[in-house]
Amino acid sequence: MENLRPVDPSSIRAMTSPREGEVRLGERVGAADAAGTLPEGTRVAVLGVPEDVGVRANLGRPGARRMWRTFLPRFLNMQSNAFLDGARVAIAGSVDVRDVRRSVRGVDPGTGGPKARTAALAALRDATARIDERVAHVVEGLRRQGAVPVVVGGGHNNAFGVLAGCARARGAPVGCVNVDLHADLRPLEGRHSGNGFTAARAAGHLGRYAVLGLAEASATQAIFDAIERDPETVAVTFESMLRGQSTLASMAAAGIAHVAGAPATLELDLDAVAQAPASAAAASGFTAAEFRAIAMRVAAGIDLQAVHVAEGAPGRGPWPDEMLGKLVAELVRDAACAACARPFSA
Repeated sequence: MENLRPVDPSSIRAMTSPREGEVRLGERVGAADAAGTLPEGTRVAVLGVPEDVGVRANLGRPGARRMWRTFLPRFLNMQSNAFLDGARVAIAGSVDVRDVRRSVRGVDPGTGGPKARTAALAALRDATARIDERVAHVVEGLRRQGAVPVVVGGGHNNAFGVLAGCARARGAPVGCVNVDLHADLRPLEGRHSGNGFTAARAAGHLGRYAVLGLAEASATQAIFDAIERDPETVAVTFESMLRGQSTLASMAAAGIAHVAGAPATLELDLDAVAQAPASAAAASGFTAAEFRAIAMRVAAGIDLQAVHVAEGAPGRGPWPDEMLGKLVAELVRDAACAACARPFSA
């Protein structure tokens, strides 16, 4: 599969620490071969996108490129048991974006004069569009094999590639529930991490869209007005929960109801977890447990096509990398459990 960089089984074994009397996921998971073919019976394909080009193109903090390698060993050393059998999971590998990252290494839209900053932004946004197509191609290939891709890492710009890949595999738009403090509905001013859903809607990949946990202080009035006018889009704000007007359960139910009747993806932006190391870290937001809870409810309640855990940026916050890696591993495991509970569908 073009632009997929598989993980060698020997590397999986090297990252796994066996212990007598236990069975780790890394001892049971499969791996995509050099052609991107998954082992027979794979229900979940774990995929990395090691980039933060889209974040930089949105004037955000870099670091999301490191999430994949921070996450993977923590996931592989979780237990394979009655809740999740590792044999139903395959490590697909990562989307190969090394050349794209090299092409914009050192490009900084925050330095120089106006012309230099404009040129830097244009270069980063062009590079983000190149990443879009690679992610879409790989996700489409995994969906065509009947697996649910669970995508880790990169900026939220990669929501476009996840949606595009799922829509192309299906031949029709798909819905999305996004647990996020931000709607990522900024204008199409070149591709970046703040307009993935705008771009996906414009390209015909996104159907109904629900944002759960939208921060009232983060969205412009124009975005709130656009959501209000658009019957295809709904939002439940984070502050509505603080005011007692909604709960985790009612938020999840609203998202599930909005996309009911059509396949949908689940987006999980780590910016929504209070003080988590992320590209746009939040002072207040969901606790890690609340974030997992709402994600589990939505994943179990929709026709799940793919899951994307975005914006984690190791080294960019008060948490040790190990804690961030463990949280992402828990989210991926939760998503895998939900996917494995659903009927197999190619």
